[in-house]
Parts: sequence; C-alpha cells; structure tokens
Amino acid sequence: MKGERIKYLPLILSFLMVLSMANTAFAQNPPLIYLSPAINSYNPGDSFTVDVDIQDANDLFSYEVKVGYNPGILEVASIEEGPFIKDQTTAPLGTIWSVIYGDDFVYAVCVTWGKYPGVSGSGNLFNVTFNVIDLGECDLDLYDSLVLDSTGALISHEVAGGSFSTPHSANLVRRSAWPEHHHFVVSKDEDFDGTYANQTLNAKARNLGSIEMLVKVVFDIMQDDTYLTSVSSDETLVTPDTIVELSADFTVSSTDAGKYYVTTRAYYSWSGNYWHPGEKVKTFSFAVVP
Repeated sequence: MKGERIKYLPLILSFLMVLSMANTAFAQNPPLIYLSPAINSYNPGDSFTVDVDIQDANDLFSYEVKVGYNPGILEVASIEEGPFIKDQTTAPLGTIWSVIYGDDFVYAVCVTWGKYPGVSGSGNLFNVTFNVIDLGECDLDLYDSLVLDSTGALISHEVAGGSFSTPHSANLVRRSAWPEHHHFVVSKDEDFDGTYANQTLNAKARNLGSIEMLVKVVFDIMQDDTYLTSVSSDETLVTPDTIVELSADFTVSSTDAGKYYVTTRAYYSWSGNYWHPGEKVKTFSFAVVP
C-alpha cells in the first residue's frame, strides 16, 4: 500500500497543478481604464475626440478620472458622459455627472443615484473633444482615478493613457551651430564701444512640415560649468522644407574673459504663443579674450 501511495503521488501533484493553472486562467482581470484611440495626430485648427473607456468592470457604481494634456497645444472644447453606466444602471434617477476644468487637466466624476447594483462589462465612460491650438506633442495622461463598487468599496484597477502630436516640426540641420569667432578678442570687435562687444551666435534650421510655421533658435550659454544666460534669435515665418539661418548676439565685456559652452536648439510654433523644441541639439564653444 505504501508503494502504491508513492506511485500515485506524482499524478495527484500534477492534477493539483492543472487545477491551480485553471484557477489562474479564469481569475478576474483587474478593470482597465484606457484612452481610445491611444495615438492622435492632427493639425492646428483641427478638433478631435478621445474616448475614456473601461474594460472588465465588475459592479461599477461610481468613478472619477483626470485627463491631463498640454494647454499650450490643446484646449478642451467639450466633455460628455458616456453610456456605460448612464444607459445601463437600474437606478431610476440615473447618475450624477460633473466636470471640473483645471489649467492642464479635465476632471470627470460620475456617481450613481441611490443604492442600486453597479454595472459590469466594458464600454465608454466619457469622451473629451480637444481643439488643436498649436504645433507640438504631449502626453494625454489618465491619473488620479478612483473606482467604487455598489458597496462603496474601492475597485483595484489599471489605467493606460495616450499621446498627441502634430505632423509638423522644425529642427536644426547638420553641423549648423557656430560662433562668429571661436577666439573672440573683445577689443578688436567692430562693435566694441570701449566697454561691451557682441559675439554673434549662428544656427541653421529647417521647416520639416508641410505648413508655414514660426521658427527661432535659442542658445543656452554656460561659462565653465555654470549656466550663464540664454539668447534667442528673432522668430521667422518659414515655408515648408526651407532652411533658414538665424542668429543672436551675446554681449560681453573685456572683463568676461574665459571659455564658453553653448547648447543650441530650434523651436517652432504656429501661433507664436507656444514654442515646442526640436529634437536635435547642437553644441559648440568659444573663448573670450580681453
């Protein structure tokens, strides 16, 4: 008998493992609140709508969710309650729906009236319509979410946000940032007034989009290991697939001798109110001599 128990033990263990795997496979997945579509690309002047949906909900009674965005690129045109709880709840008075508008987010809150069962399944919680007001890219975040069942208990859940971008940009071109003088002798500069002189910083940028856009170049200047200042070129309206040379003056005096390091980046805009940085960064250095 003892030998038979030992013989059947591996079969029993195998059976228990199969049961364990089956229980795991049929376990309830945590609900997912997600943005649909997740990836969005539109032009300035366009409007688009994203849905905030839920998947695998169980006894969903109320929720609150923030949708974050960049207000320099997007503005909220409207936000509307979706049908998931509103059209399926058995509560005679339906739901309480409210919205709070923040500087860079919109906050949706939904609560079922009375004490009634929640809603299970998958569907649309609400949708947000945005107006595109400038060029650039940003995350569309879902955060500070709270989900409750009909007993008032918290429902553990996951969230998945999305992103927005415009299909147009500007960037520096190769080997395109340089100083007028790598060895800048202040006293010999033609603009030297006895105290100050101007070292001109230059860069080239290209409009990579198919629409006209404003472009400028910003030079961030460090002396040795210390950030000193930033100077910017004038903003210029650039036609598509065009390269422009832009420059800015850095004013120094005869007492400002030393080594300078410059980081250069192009910025682009449609309205002139919000400037988005290009991807490429160029660096160069120069020395100032009294």
